[in-house]
Amino acid sequence: MRDDPERARLLTSLAERLGIEFSNLDLLDQALTHASSAGENEGPQYDYETLEFLGDAVLGLAVAQYLYEHVPDRTPGEYSRMRASVVNRRCLARIAQTLAFAPAIRLGKGEELAGGRQRIALLADCLESVVGAVFHDCGWETARAFIERTFVAELERATQSDRIWDFKSRLQHYCQAERIPLPVFVVVRSEGPDHLKEFEVEVQLRGEPVGCGTGLSKKEAEQNAARSALDHEGLLTGGSKYPLCESRLRP
Repeated sequence: MRDDPERARLLTSLAERLGIEFSNLDLLDQALTHASSAGENEGPQYDYETLEFLGDAVLGLAVAQYLYEHVPDRTPGEYSRMRASVVNRRCLARIAQTLAFAPAIRLGKGEELAGGRQRIALLADCLESVVGAVFHDCGWETARAFIERTFVAELERATQSDRIWDFKSRLQHYCQAERIPLPVFVVVRSEGPDHLKEFEVEVQLRGEPVGCGTGLSKKEAEQNAARSALDHEGLLTGGSKYPLCESRLRP
């Protein structure tokens, strides 16, 4: 890469836009080099795959830490759902497009002709590999700050959607609005070892069972049961991913 002043200028400009000062610009070059380019240039024969592996782990940890600090007292299942909404491939590809990664990606001729520069999977991979390069070159704090800065809209959306997802509160508000007794949650089953116990919770309205849900904690099972009850009462759109317990529901 040192023998290619034009590419060095391109990557330097990109690093400046990212707000990262690389001590080893070759890492950014590697992060944006697809395996299809191997053998088609006289430069270093590397690709982004190992940095992508590293970046995937760094990104997951940074998002998990952010959610843990900004949305406290959630279950592992809830945190996993929120994190997945941030680090999915479409989200990563969209951010890579916003950061204008495409012109800096080094591709082989075949991949170029196939439109690889705009492929969602490839753009997502490149963003993860750039995160890996930032971490490897600059350390955890710089990488974490870069992720929070780059993913700010997605992180805010995830924390907002978590509030919307609080089905138990929504069910309680519904009961208050309808002037009926608050829902009653009953654990009907718990099984498994202590470190991996699954709970099943039934929720009752007006003394009748209207939904149930399972989870790896009582809290998660209650949330899923509340969602099932809201769906049963016709208060959700698009259907529920948590099936109703037909054996317990009134006809």
